[in-house]
Amino acid sequence: MIALQGVYNNGWVELLGKAPAEKANVVVVFPHEMKQSGMTEEDRKLFKKFSGSIKRDIDGKKELLEALEEKHARID
Repeated sequence: MIALQGVYNNGWVELLGKAPAEKANVVVVFPHEMKQSGMTEEDRKLFKKFSGSIKRDIDGKKELLEALEEKHARID
């Protein structure tokens, strides 16, 4: 089994990674969305303390996709 993340939009599923085949049976799972409770005062203090400590742009979506592709890569 190979797991790929995707986005459902009005009857269509767009995969966020490369599919292992041109045509295949799939199972689609809709995970429950987690509610965000907002930032606490402690969160704000930590954010202020560490703001500006990272000196590069981070593309979180790109890094997540690369990690998922590496984790679920096919071994041929």
